Amino acid sequence: MAPSGGTMRVAELPGVGQPARITTRPVPQPGPGEVRVRVEACGVCGSDHFLQEGGFGAKVPWPIVPGHEAAGRIDALGEGVTGYAPGDQVALYYISTPPGDRWAAAGRPNISPHVTRMGVDVDGAFAEHVLRPVASLVRPPAPVPPAVLAVLTDAVATPLHGLKRVAGLRAGETLVVMGVGGLGSSAVQLGKAMGARVIAVTRSAAKQQLARDLGADVVIGANDGDPVAAAREAAGGYGADVVIQCVGDARVDEQAIAIGGPGGRVVLIGGALEKFSVRAAEIFWRELSVLGSRGFIPDDIRDAIDLWLAGTIAVDHLVAHQRPLAEADAALGDLREGRVFRTVLIP
Repeated sequence: MAPSGGTMRVAELPGVGQPARITTRPVPQPGPGEVRVRVEACGVCGSDHFLQEGGFGAKVPWPIVPGHEAAGRIDALGEGVTGYAPGDQVALYYISTPPGDRWAAAGRPNISPHVTRMGVDVDGAFAEHVLRPVASLVRPPAPVPPAVLAVLTDAVATPLHGLKRVAGLRAGETLVVMGVGGLGSSAVQLGKAMGARVIAVTRSAAKQQLARDLGADVVIGANDGDPVAAAREAAGGYGADVVIQCVGDARVDEQAIAIGGPGGRVVLIGGALEKFSVRAAEIFWRELSVLGSRGFIPDDIRDAIDLWLAGTIAVDHLVAHQRPLAEADAALGDLREGRVFRTVLIP
């Protein structure tokens, strides 16, 4: 347990476009309703790079400690916390909302205008310790390796939210997954688990092979000819029932919309800063739904954990690259340059 009044190491971003740097901060002390978690693993996600590039706007309190895809063990309880004890393994939900929030009360805390986001609005888990409200804890029903538990909270929970709660993917439908990175590789597996016929569109030969290994029925090279025409043809000629867009690229947003079939649902989860263009007639003529999917909710983390414990999904490729906290900036560079699906920091 960290001593009261001690210090801890963190990796912080000083400002927009600046590299992460290692520094020390006071070990935080939990207030009422909070716990302190000793971070055992934190995934480095595309959203962390998005933050570094200024994608979350002017309200970020620089310098900020990133990190929202995390797991660890409780090491201190704040006043009034019950049901947990020091040593308990927990996954962390990165969002908290104020008391009485109507979106949270409706089971949709992720879309509340009043969210406080770990690693964006308050310091996150690129650190040895982090504070979280007790309501943001998800306790796995059985032990899970820390790195696995960390990536389940986002790399799996995010596409799960998009496919299950936003698109309502049904067995027997055709799903096109645009991009087989950290999110898309999970989407391929989740689509198969939900009974869909899965078509994966991705660039590199290595990711194409991974998509096949993870169960994709058809794999299309994004740079081989016209991927839109190829995906529509593979989906029966009229387009797909569901398209999930996992790439931070406005051009791929346009491709995803073009691939959606009559009555189809196009789910956008890749974060691009650029605008995309589409004609309204392309949407209403097909009664196409273009849907945003923002992160996930705690039940998505629980579902992701259950799927991994059942052996339904694999995350070996997401936890294969691990670095110490001191190499946080190198981990962000690996992600930016596309050298890895994910890096997991081990503080």
